[in-house]
Amino acid sequence: MSDAAIISILLVTAIVHASWNAALKAGSDRVLDMAAMRSFGLVFALVVIPFAPLPAPAAWPPLIASAIAHMVYFGCLISSYQRGDLSQVYPIARGSAPLLVALSAYLALGETPTPLGLIGVVVISLGIIIAGTGAFRQNLHAIGFALLTGLSIASYSLLGGIGVREAGTIIGYAAWLELLTCAPFIAFAVYRRRTHVVAYLPSPAAQRGFVLGIGSTVSYAIVLWAMTLLPLATVTATRETSAIFAALAGTLLMKEPFAGRRIVAAACVTGGIGLLVFG
Repeated sequence: MSDAAIISILLVTAIVHASWNAALKAGSDRVLDMAAMRSFGLVFALVVIPFAPLPAPAAWPPLIASAIAHMVYFGCLISSYQRGDLSQVYPIARGSAPLLVALSAYLALGETPTPLGLIGVVVISLGIIIAGTGAFRQNLHAIGFALLTGLSIASYSLLGGIGVREAGTIIGYAAWLELLTCAPFIAFAVYRRRTHVVAYLPSPAAQRGFVLGIGSTVSYAIVLWAMTLLPLATVTATRETSAIFAALAGTLLMKEPFAGRRIVAAACVTGGIGLLVFG
């Protein structure tokens, strides 16, 4: 499969990612909403693990570390959405990750993007960061949690790329990652919101979360697959174009402000993707 085809598939996963984030932001109980989304991941893991190959021993340290980074990501993401708009939080969180991944992949794996590919990573990141600046100037707590979210994204992306390449099995790696990520978070959510769980379970929000979790789980498995075929920086930067879709969702569905800088950001992202594909 060509690099352009893989990147096209990753763009679809970006739309899926923006969709479940928009739903999470719009929800009234984000902890339980996230747990509902992760519940499909847990079901997926329990069904697949008995039949999938076990990841190679070398894959387990980055796998476990990636699971921890994912749990930090969930916490920081929820905290960000409690303090800022979707069209503000999401671009900063996702936009800070590609540069961190590109730098880390270079230092840890020796991956050097082509000159045009590197420019593409920078341009995409610049566009996404532009999309999120402005209104954040008076919301330092939101900035802080968004940047921590970006750091956790970069961490689990780098660790995931290392782990899945060592695992020898994409499906087995994905299943164990879901188990180690989803089970602890769901347990935490049930404990944290224990007085609300019984009323939440039959609600439309719980059902919606489970369905969105299907897209989340499948799309990340696709990302892991792409990481075995493309440089980590390319995979991460392409996926982070979801920030533009999230900005549109925040504007059109949630009536959040959408300044002219978002148009510039969209142009940057589009140009950056072109550099990644054809560089």
